[in-house]
Amino acid sequence: MTEQARVTAYSQGLVTLSCSDDGSCSSCAGKGFCNVQGKTYTAVNSNNLNIAPGDDVEVYLPPGKTILSGFMVMMMPLIMFALGFLFVSALLGSGSELHQALGGFTGLALGFLLSYVYGRSQKKRSQPEIIRVIKKQTP
Repeated sequence: MTEQARVTAYSQGLVTLSCSDDGSCSSCAGKGFCNVQGKTYTAVNSNNLNIAPGDDVEVYLPPGKTILSGFMVMMMPLIMFALGFLFVSALLGSGSELHQALGGFTGLALGFLLSYVYGRSQKKRSQPEIIRVIKKQTP
């Protein structure tokens, strides 16, 4: 999946990009609900393209990594909540609901921790990559 963005800063191979309404958002059904416009994110310039702040670039977002990242952020805590709840239920039998809830929330916290650790370990590898310059800023 490719997206267009504008370079706002460039330092040591990492590029800070911002999304803006460049006309591509007009065809999207979620236009009024989208919170992406004006947000910044980082990408890598592994092709060593000649870019500068103000340039419009095309960014490649690997679909598999995007889906896996979404799963880790959204589903892992929920799965760990269920596992924590069920583990305490199995351990205590039909014990107190308070203990089951505490087990679930402990699992939820562990799920968020696992998501955070995974995100930190994949930071460089899972970042979007700039594949081409669309429009250079005129000096």
